[in-house]
Amino acid sequence: MKSMTRCLVPMALVLILGLGASNLAVAQERQSRPPEYRELVVASQIKDAAARLKEFERIKAAYPVSQYMTAIERFIMNAKVELAETLDAVLNLQKDFLAKAQGPGRVQDPFMAADQILSHPRVKTFDKAKVLAVILSYRDEVLKAAEDPASFQGIPAAQQPAFKSYFVTGFWLPVAQAYLNAGETAQALSALDDYKKNGGNPDGTYFYTLGGVYERAGRDREAYGAFLSAAAENYEDSADRAKALYTKINGKPDGFEAALEAELKVLPYHPEPFKAPAGWKGKAVLAELFTGSECPPCVGADLGFDGLIETYPIKYLAVLEYHLPIPRPDPMMNAATKARQEYYGINSTPTVVIDGGEKLIGGGNRGMAEGKYKGYKAEIDPKLAAEPGVALKAKAVRSGDVVTVDYDFSKVVPGAEYDIALVQGEEAYRGSNGLMFHKHVVRDLVVVDPAAAKKASFNLAASEQAGDRYLTDFENTNTRFHEFRFAERHNKIDRSNLEIVFFVQDKETKKVFNAVVAVVK
Repeated sequence: MKSMTRCLVPMALVLILGLGASNLAVAQERQSRPPEYRELVVASQIKDAAARLKEFERIKAAYPVSQYMTAIERFIMNAKVELAETLDAVLNLQKDFLAKAQGPGRVQDPFMAADQILSHPRVKTFDKAKVLAVILSYRDEVLKAAEDPASFQGIPAAQQPAFKSYFVTGFWLPVAQAYLNAGETAQALSALDDYKKNGGNPDGTYFYTLGGVYERAGRDREAYGAFLSAAAENYEDSADRAKALYTKINGKPDGFEAALEAELKVLPYHPEPFKAPAGWKGKAVLAELFTGSECPPCVGADLGFDGLIETYPIKYLAVLEYHLPIPRPDPMMNAATKARQEYYGINSTPTVVIDGGEKLIGGGNRGMAEGKYKGYKAEIDPKLAAEPGVALKAKAVRSGDVVTVDYDFSKVVPGAEYDIALVQGEEAYRGSNGLMFHKHVVRDLVVVDPAAAKKASFNLAASEQAGDRYLTDFENTNTRFHEFRFAERHNKIDRSNLEIVFFVQDKETKKVFNAVVAVVK
């Protein structure tokens, strides 16, 4: 039996400490955090339960008055549960812990307890009927607690509905898995239906469970489709299970990798057709995304941007995507991405900046991509009707390794910076967040002097070498990832799929006056 969601243990840390998942690594470096915070984050990533338990017990002893004591005790209990050999032993540990739950813990803790049972390494040896009964009783506890205002103590009123919905709706997933574990496929499918009917996000957990239900019912083609959808989110061993079913259905595995690649390229939603604004005055919006291939919540933002790229003509929207080492190193990062990160003061991924304005922070998984797309679209569309601060022109031609850019502008804007970015349309690389295709990757960026000749150039070989040096320097100088080395380097530039983005931006306010995109010929 696979885990309902492997993010529940770190989710406990997120909820208790009040952080967004993408901020964990960055928060380690914040001076305002107490010293035990970094130790807590590192300890939570230890895979061996016995070693994890020992480390958390050390932290508890070392910081007896820590503001994170609740988190520490949760992790200690979680490790003890993982080491327990029987269901009764697990329930005894959980009973004492659940009895102490207060405030949000009354809603959160039964949810986590259910996951501890369903993801337990010995779950196959547990009495299946008893497991089901326990999960259903935990669901009842959550439903009861969710109706008590005391369960939301300390949570801002505006966030309480989302908190409640997450756990109440989300509990249909462990219920479905418990029914599946007990062999009751009809009830499992009904629970999954209830999850969706109540607004549940069809994510990797949902599709993986659905695949298990269909497979148990002998519906191999439907099971294959569900596991393939879960594989698109890089969920557990879903790709292996999808491949096994593909082979069973087709008699051989040939063609599976192509089918998986096609699934990875398909957006999980249908973006709205673009409608040009009436009386358009020549304003193109610049949309910038700070992301990372090792960042799980960046998936929703990346796919949201993919929808923008798919629907907006380049005369109306310029897109730049910068890869950062948050929460772990990214092989597509370079000096240009670092410079833009520092320019805006970006400290978490995903972060979106539209026309240099307010930062839009936060992402989600694949199932949340449509919501992110609509949010970005709502920011972009009103700006298209604006009068541009400057009219821009650009064209770009490649000869061998040199891209020559001819650009022009209607006026010199006082206090503005004139920037040209070299952008690769797509790069294939599968990091830990499961995304395979990364769009509009920024490879280099130059600042041009508006008083100089209106011509610039990029030497692609030199940009590649600079990118390689940047990755090497990161390996040798970073202090967060001890003895880290890139397994793959993605500093090579695809010469067949390039664009340049020329934009003018106020140095102080960061306002983008206008942008223009030119496909490299």
